[in-house]
Order: sequence, then C-alpha cells, then structure tokens
Amino acid sequence: MKEQNKFLTSRQKEILSLLRKGLTNAEICKTLSISENTVKVHLANIYKILEVTNRTEAVSANLDETPVHHIEDNDVHIVVTGSDELNATPLAKDASLSIVEALHHYHLFRIRDNASSQPAPTYQIQVTGARGKDDTLFVTLYKSDTSEILWSASRKIGTGDDIQLISSQIAIQLFNRLTNAAAHTFEKDRNKEPQWWYISCFTRIKMLSASKESFDEIVPVLECMCSKEGHHVYAANSLVLAYYTAINESWVNAEEYVAKIGKIACSEMRNNPYSIHSQYMMAVYNIVIGNKSEAIAYFKQILDANPQDYSVRGMLAQIYLLIGKEDKALHLFDENERYLPESAGMVLQSTTKAFIYYLQEKYDECEEVATQVVLFHPETPLARLIVIACKNRKQDFEQSAYHIKKFFEYHPNFKKSDLEKLLTGVSPSKKDVMLECISNVFS
Repeated sequence: MKEQNKFLTSRQKEILSLLRKGLTNAEICKTLSISENTVKVHLANIYKILEVTNRTEAVSANLDETPVHHIEDNDVHIVVTGSDELNATPLAKDASLSIVEALHHYHLFRIRDNASSQPAPTYQIQVTGARGKDDTLFVTLYKSDTSEILWSASRKIGTGDDIQLISSQIAIQLFNRLTNAAAHTFEKDRNKEPQWWYISCFTRIKMLSASKESFDEIVPVLECMCSKEGHHVYAANSLVLAYYTAINESWVNAEEYVAKIGKIACSEMRNNPYSIHSQYMMAVYNIVIGNKSEAIAYFKQILDANPQDYSVRGMLAQIYLLIGKEDKALHLFDENERYLPESAGMVLQSTTKAFIYYLQEKYDECEEVATQVVLFHPETPLARLIVIACKNRKQDFEQSAYHIKKFFEYHPNFKKSDLEKLLTGVSPSKKDVMLECISNVFS
C-alpha cells in the first residue's frame, strides 16, 4: 500500500469501511458511539487525505493508487487534544467538536487528535471543560515546536446558547491568531516549511496596512513560488490579494495587473475548480473588470462553504453598497458583528456601515458607529469625516470644528482629491452628498 495511506488513522479507516458498507452518518454514529459532529470531522479529514470531495468518491477511491505527496513539507498540521474533564461537560465537548469542524471550513489544515503520530504538528490546540452553572470551555493554541502559547480563551456555554455560532467565533479567533503567528514566523525564518503558509500569512498581514514597501518585497517571492508546478492554491490567492491591493492603491499599472489577476484566477479555476480560494480569485478578477454580478455569485459560494470568512462578507457588502443595495450591505455587516462581536479589526467595515447610515439619512446611527471607530482608531480619515458631516447636519459647529482640528493633526496634508479617492466607486450623486456636508473641512 502507498505511503499516503498511513495517514489514515485507525478510526478513519473504520469509518471508511462503514461508508463502503453503505451506512449513513447517523448509522455510523450509532455503530461507533460517537457524535454526528465527530463523524463529520473524520469525513472531512478522509476526503482531504484521499483527495476526493464527497462520500461517493471516497468509497470508490483505490488507496493503492492514491498519489503520494510529501505532506510533511506541504501541509499545516494541527493536533487538537481534549482533557478528561470534557466528558463531564457535554456542551463544552460539543463546542470543541464544532470548533474542529469550523476550522476545516478554511480548507487549509490537516487536523488530527494524536500528537505522537507523524509528521510533527505545526500547531496544537488544547481544549478542556469545567462544570458549573454553565459549562466553560477553555481553548489554548500552542506553537508546536516551542510549546509557546499563542492564544488562550475561555467561554461559558449555557443550554440555550447557539453552540455552532460560539464555535465559529472561536474558530475565527484561532484562525486570526494562526495567521498572525505565521506572519511573525516568516519574518524570523523565511525558509521555514510549509513556506506557502508562512509567506501567505505574512502577505495578508502586510497588505492590511497597505504598505508598498511590503508589496515590493514580498511579491517577487510569491511570483516565484506560484510559477512552480504544484504550488499551493492559497499562495496564488495571496498573490492575487497583493495585486488587488496594489491596483487600489495605484502602486502599479492597473491594466497590466488586472491581466495578471485574470491569468492566475483562470489557471487556478482550471486546476482547483471547487476550491474556495480559486473562487475568491475569480471574484476579485470580476471586481477589477467591473463584472459585479459575477463577483457577487462567487462571494456567495464562498460564504456558503465558509460562513466564517468575514473579509469576503465585507467585500460583498462593499459591492452591494456600490450598486445601491444598502440594506443588503447592512445585513452583511450585521452578520459579521455576530461572528466577531468585539473585534477591533473591523474598522473599514464599521466605517462603511456608518457611511451607509449617512446615505439613508439615519444620522444618529451613523454618528454612533463612526464615533466608536474614531474613539479606538482616531487616525481613520473617513470615519472622522463622517462624524464631521453628522455634526454639520445637526448644526453642532463647535464639535465639527473640534473634529476638523483633530483630523488635520493626523492628516496634515490631506486634500479634497484624497477624499475623492476614499470614495472611489461611490456614485457621483452620493459622493456629492458627502462632499457638500463636509465642505467646511477644506474651506
């Protein structure tokens, strides 16, 4: 039997055997005395290992012909371990299983429950529970090679709580911590494997700050990686994200880089047609060529597969705003707040939400959201300008003058043309409404 098959655990082999006998998920649960969530997690791992997409293909897979990959070098391995206390906290245990399932939605990780098996894990997640009035779930993320704690949190879970939502919230936080940790690792060791993972995370963090220096530094490395046969689709996805940022920031010739995005996106869709990362690239390509309806369709597919992807939901909301569907955009922002209720990383989306309220003449709601942004991120230009517009609308010119003064403390060289750049894509009539209400900023 090929080397690949050794990465099917004994439990996975057992489940695959039951699949081949025609048992349903519910019947497998009863046969093995495990939960439905556990069965789903094992099936997701089996599909990834066998390189199939559904149970029919898994049943038909010939293990002796399964292609061998050097997964020690190319995959991110996460070991999830639970404590004995979890058995006494059923709600916490169900949440821990749902967290594993939620992490699978990113289509990036191999997740197992045995730290001693090979290859060595990249990260470890330890979950435990405590019994009280409510169950309490404790989650700790470790960097495996150093046992360094990257993140730790606890969450109370009551009988009426939405366990799936709670698990998704925790999975998002885990994913964000994994991304940040990988970016830091890349800064220290640029040759660490799996290189596609570390360089992709580094790219995403740097593109958030829209740094041209980082773009010039990292893009040649990504281009080299993506030119090689067998490169990881997530690396190509990260390259497209970098190109898209460069176009928006006017660092590059737009026509040239739109063509580059199109070439990569079409190639990845041919090679990985069902990948959410390929669909993301096609969505971005359709944005830059002005085909918003196709971009919306791709983004919806991604959210169906991974509802935790708040960045995609934010981009979809931006498109709805640009085509005048403000209510749909607001709904998407509200959904993001459900998944990330206390996130400080939603500045752009909160600012856009405030702008939508302004366009809908909901000035109290607009001012409340924009004020929260400038409270925690006083340097954010558009949010501060929205606050000024609301103050002007209410004829509170004293407070308007105060915010204008604060605005230029952070942005002393800001010009009206810079504002028009911030409002790129907004219809002329809506842009004029905004410009009229902050005319005193540039007087």
